[in-house]
Amino acid sequence: MRGARTITTSTVGVLTGALTLTLAAAVPAAADPTASADPLAEFHDQEVVWAPCEEPILAGLECADVQAPLDYANPDGERVTIAISRERAADPERRRGILLTNPGGPGGTGRTLPLADDPERGIYYGLGDERVAEVYDVIGMDPRGSGASTPRMECEVSQAAIVPRPDDADFSRITREAIAAERACQQADGATRPYMTTANTARDMDVIRAALGEERLNYFGVSYGTYLGAVYGSLFPDRLDRSVLDSSVHPDGIWRDVFTRMAPAYTANVERYTPWIAERDDVYGMGSTPEEVVATFEETSRRLRENPRDDVPGLPPGETFGTADFDFAVGYYARFQSEWDVSASVLWYLVHDEPFPPSAGAAAAEEPEYESFNAGLLIAVQCEAEWPDRISGYYRDMREVREEHPFGLGAYQHQPQPCTFASYDPVEPLVDLERDGHPAGLVIAGEFDANTAYDGGPAMAERLDNPLITVADDGGHGFYSMPGMSCVTDAVDAYLVDGAAPEEATCPGLPRPSDAPRNPAETAGVGEALAGVRQAMTDAYALSAVRR
Repeated sequence: MRGARTITTSTVGVLTGALTLTLAAAVPAAADPTASADPLAEFHDQEVVWAPCEEPILAGLECADVQAPLDYANPDGERVTIAISRERAADPERRRGILLTNPGGPGGTGRTLPLADDPERGIYYGLGDERVAEVYDVIGMDPRGSGASTPRMECEVSQAAIVPRPDDADFSRITREAIAAERACQQADGATRPYMTTANTARDMDVIRAALGEERLNYFGVSYGTYLGAVYGSLFPDRLDRSVLDSSVHPDGIWRDVFTRMAPAYTANVERYTPWIAERDDVYGMGSTPEEVVATFEETSRRLRENPRDDVPGLPPGETFGTADFDFAVGYYARFQSEWDVSASVLWYLVHDEPFPPSAGAAAAEEPEYESFNAGLLIAVQCEAEWPDRISGYYRDMREVREEHPFGLGAYQHQPQPCTFASYDPVEPLVDLERDGHPAGLVIAGEFDANTAYDGGPAMAERLDNPLITVADDGGHGFYSMPGMSCVTDAVDAYLVDGAAPEEATCPGLPRPSDAPRNPAETAGVGEALAGVRQAMTDAYALSAVRR
């Protein structure tokens, strides 16, 4: 498709109460100048009332609301409600606490994570059928500002069209769209959005921990969730036990540099995809060398600019498949090496201007009545950091990137963003990430992950002094519990479930197809691949989008 604050969160209510009674009996009119009440006591000590979740997609889970301050510097002020879900440990005798989870984003909601995968119900990524569910109460959370949590970010933001290599003539339009998005979010959520930050979400996590009566929590986060977990451990080192950061963001350059790392990561995937296609020129006819295949892609992109296709299955009425769609599709398909035979067959139709078979259209999935992503929260979290304000610098970068990295997202993440024109300054500095007191965890990174580029994994592992699991020759995103990723899953389970010390490892990615179909027109799965790329264009502006 996975901010900073410093607030004391120690729970001292019982000790303070006992001390107060003793002092009152001994010196009725005196007060202990060293005694300090917990400013968050009413939140830490709140009663959490669990009940069956109301949304059909969450059937089988328990849900509850937890109260927290909107502004932790003013805990007596306005409050937020954090919606959480729970699946109790399947083996109560082996229970070792809670596993708090986050699916990424920023802006992703997470109350479905305690469920088992069930595509028919719209659940494509869940932990309910994994070994962690045996020994942990798995806790899902809609981060503040999203889903069933309140107040929810209400700004209606239309995703800017993904144009991997925009013309100079597009720059003004792109800038106006970013300004309009910022104004819409400020108008809708201006009073609350400055407090929708990673560090405040981490503080919410600690309130959840205390309210559930847990001395420490365990954590599993994907994508943006890796940064959230690192922030939590930095703010509350004595409250974090075991942690897994899957598909880690880079700890530096929050947030613009994290997003702009996507473009070269897509190019790295294209550079391993084109040799595979070239070796099968007798099947695909796109060129016998990587350079010839790229030239074929360029020619197809030019043709679709002049003559976009209106016969591509799955297109909404009135839409066409043009050069931007094709440029994105090449980069997107290049990531998933286990499906290169299918994706190359899709490109074959486009490159050779062949009509798609009538059966190629995949049925559209029915949208669940559940907010899985909140675009307003994405923007709010991005604005927790400073952004460059020189528009000429964005335009310079866009010109450079559209030439060097034309496939995939291209210059999309280099263009002006809503936070370029933020209506407020960050409420506090970003958290300095460190591991000072909590146990070593695991960091996972895919060698060709284009959502969170690989160099973020080693950098995060070094920053936190954690072991790193590298998934070699794989462009996916989110690896624990994924089909075909038993090496990663077994290593995580050994650590989280069995208590083995986390260790460095290199795991193989999904295998590449050894043989291409002799006739691309007869390849199964073309419709699903087309539907997948259209959905990916909708999801691609976040860091998450875990793909099964």
